[in-house]
Amino acid sequence: FSKAMELGADFIEVDVRTTSDGIQVILHDASLKRTTGLEAKVEKTSLREMRRLSAGYAFGSQYEDQRVPRLEELCELVRNENMHRTRQVKLYVDCKAIDAGEVIRLLNQHQLLDSAVFYGDMNTLTEIRKFNERARLMPAYPGKEKMESVIRKIAPYAVDIPYEKLNAATISFCHAQGIKVFSDLLGQHDTATAYRQAIQLGVDLIQTDDISAVHQVFDEFE
Repeated sequence: FSKAMELGADFIEVDVRTTSDGIQVILHDASLKRTTGLEAKVEKTSLREMRRLSAGYAFGSQYEDQRVPRLEELCELVRNENMHRTRQVKLYVDCKAIDAGEVIRLLNQHQLLDSAVFYGDMNTLTEIRKFNERARLMPAYPGKEKMESVIRKIAPYAVDIPYEKLNAATISFCHAQGIKVFSDLLGQHDTATAYRQAIQLGVDLIQTDDISAVHQVFDEFE
């Protein structure tokens, strides 16, 4: 996360889950196996147990002291970084298995709530809306025929559209409704060619693992 901010990311994407003792932690998988080596579910493991595990050992000895971070720790990191930036870093919260009220509380406490975007299923996003009526919600794009229902239920700030499904008509339709378009260009699509196409189509945010490369392509359009 520190490196992403150093490289100039506008948003940092975080996958949030809840431990057995109700702590909001940042981990993509439901299991701790891939990250820490422990065959256990996040929801069945306490924070104390989790903090005894290395989340960085697989990347070399210099990362052995890395632990699965708490959401609160990240909020503190981003808030402190933003004190020194004219362009603020924002959170893209992927709500894997969250305590919605606690996530809202933490982001509000660290003055990150108003700028954050929440991605998740409709049930989770509806729950978030109960805790904050102004929360910026982002569901997966359900198709044009279902958008009226989605708008009525949660008034989304944005929709997530896979790169393979991006087209000018869909993006224009979303923009006409006042809805932004975010697109995941990870993996095989994390290339300059894909960035250019997405930018030309008018997407509002590109999710990437190569921030510097995206910046280089954006510079071509200035």
